[in-house]
Amino acid sequence: MSAADHALIDAAALPAESHDEILRFRVSERQMHWAIAIPFMICYSTAIVLITIYNPHPERPYRQVASWIHRGSGLALFALPLWTLIQHWYDFAIHRANIGEVWRWTVADVKWLFLMGPSTLNKNITLPDQGKFNAAEKINFMMLMATLPVYLVSGALIWMHEFVFSAWVMHLSMAAIATVLMSGHIFMATVNPDTRVGLSGMITGYVSRHWASHHYGIWYRDNFEQADAETATPVDAAPAAAEPMAEARVAAEPMAEAVDGARTFVRQLHLVAPRPAPESPDDDVAASEAVRLPRFMYPVQPDARTGTD
Repeated sequence: MSAADHALIDAAALPAESHDEILRFRVSERQMHWAIAIPFMICYSTAIVLITIYNPHPERPYRQVASWIHRGSGLALFALPLWTLIQHWYDFAIHRANIGEVWRWTVADVKWLFLMGPSTLNKNITLPDQGKFNAAEKINFMMLMATLPVYLVSGALIWMHEFVFSAWVMHLSMAAIATVLMSGHIFMATVNPDTRVGLSGMITGYVSRHWASHHYGIWYRDNFEQADAETATPVDAAPAAAEPMAEARVAAEPMAEAVDGARTFVRQLHLVAPRPAPESPDDDVAASEAVRLPRFMYPVQPDARTGTD
């Protein structure tokens, strides 16, 4: 199957965009996010258990269970993102574009980063428009790309009992950095009222149109503003098109009244001049033809469904 075919299959799995919602993340992007987030959270949780519970008392039961869950999630942290890339190979360009977007910084990104804190206290402070990712998300993405290989390599060294102390220090240092970034990311995605609305983008793929235009103005304008204008054009033009139709209806009213009057007059002809009783069937046909007007002389043709005027 071609890349276009795969893209159509993914699109078919999504609900159609409504007027109030737009597509923010495709299936492959959402799958990549959770392929990293879920194993990482399991690794992080089991690491806390190992450090706080089992390191002081290695003889406690089920230590090996926690240890193997930690190792298995570490393997998944490598295998699942790789599998996502292979499964959605036709979206590789999207992942590459996302990486390029993350590593490309502008003055607006730096301003956003410095104004993010004060803006939560003072609503009069306006943050600069952002692209697909804001500055905080860019930092989180960049640190993930930089530390994930270190996690995997240091974890493998600890597992194989090679350079254990150095690998353990490196592993623990990366975890300390991740604690700050992960806490901020989870807080913004689930707690902060202004930003938690966007969590649906990583679940269903869709977010509020108004919310996206407010928080990711540059990305919204580049991808949806022109489409919105094209969609709005027929609606805006509808009143202008309706005006001539209304004028035509007003102009046709006298004609309609004249037609109704003519139809009434024709019916009255039958009442004023009733047909004589026929002496034979042939006389009946002749009388009918003599009294009824020819078809083309009726102001309004008889109804084709009932055969009446």
